[in-house]
Amino acid sequence: MSMSIKLFFLYLIVVIINFSHIEDSQTKKQLNNIESNKETSTKKNIKVQSKIKKLKKGSYKEIDLILLSDVQPILDEKSVPRVIYSMDKVSLKNLDTSYKKQKFLEIMVPTAMIVIEEIEEIRNNLKLIIEGKKDRDEDYLSEMYTKYRVKEKDIEVLYLKLKPVPISILLSQAIIESGWGTSRFFQKANNIFGVWSVDPTEPRIKAGKARTNKQVYLRKYPTLKGSITDYMKLLARHKAYSEFRKKLQTTDDYKILVPKLNKYSELGKVYTNRLKSTIEHNELYKYNRYEFE
Repeated sequence: MSMSIKLFFLYLIVVIINFSHIEDSQTKKQLNNIESNKETSTKKNIKVQSKIKKLKKGSYKEIDLILLSDVQPILDEKSVPRVIYSMDKVSLKNLDTSYKKQKFLEIMVPTAMIVIEEIEEIRNNLKLIIEGKKDRDEDYLSEMYTKYRVKEKDIEVLYLKLKPVPISILLSQAIIESGWGTSRFFQKANNIFGVWSVDPTEPRIKAGKARTNKQVYLRKYPTLKGSITDYMKLLARHKAYSEFRKKLQTTDDYKILVPKLNKYSELGKVYTNRLKSTIEHNELYKYNRYEFE
C-alpha cells in the first residue's frame, strides 16, 4: 500500500473519531436541555399549584358536567373535593358496572358531605344558643320549629332532630332508590331517594306506575344537593322515623340504625336487609370517616 493511501486512511479515522466526539457532546447537551426543561416545567407546576387556594369550610364549587371524565376523583379519605355536580348533560346509564359505581359515588359523596356540613353548622349555632353563648333569634327558631315539626317549641328537641344521617346509610338508600343513578326520576328530576309528592303546587313528575288506581308523583329538585337536603329533613321530622332518630342519638352503627328504616319502603325488613347488604358489599361505611381536601 502506497504512503499516500495510508495517510488518507489515517486522516479518515481521525475525522470519524472527532465527529463521534462532537455527536456525543451534542447528544449530552440535548439530554441536559430536556432534563432542564422538565425540571423547569415541574417547578412551574408546583408554583401554580401552590397558588390554588383550598375552598373554605361551608363553600363549594358547582360543576356542570359535560363528560363523566370531568368528575374529580376521590383519591383517599382526606381528598374529597368541595364540588357539587349538575348531571343535566350526562347519564350513568349503559356504562360498565364498576365505572358507573365509581362515578356515582364520586358525584354523591362530596354533595352529601356538604349537606351534612351545613346541618352541623346549624346544630353548632343551636348549641351556642342552648349554652347561652349566642343570642336567641326567635323568628329564626319559630321558622325552624315549623320546618322540623317541633311541636314543643323546644330548642333542645330541635337540636336532637337535626343530627345528620350517617353517609353510609345515605349512600345505601341513594343506590337502592336510584339504581346507581340510572332511574328516570334521578335523571329527570334529581330525585335521588324516590321521595313522593302530595302537593300539586310543587315541582314534580309522574311516577312510572300508579298505586291503588291513583297516580303517584315524585318531587322534582333543581339540584342533587336539594334532594339530599330534603331527604335529611324527611328523616329528621317524619313520625315514621322517630325510632330511627332515637337510636341515632346514641350510635352511628348502621347495623343498629338500618332496621329502624323499615317504614321507608313497603318492603319493610326485605328493604332494610338490602340496605345493610349494600353497605357491606360496597364498603360504604368507610365514607363515614372521609374528609374534605
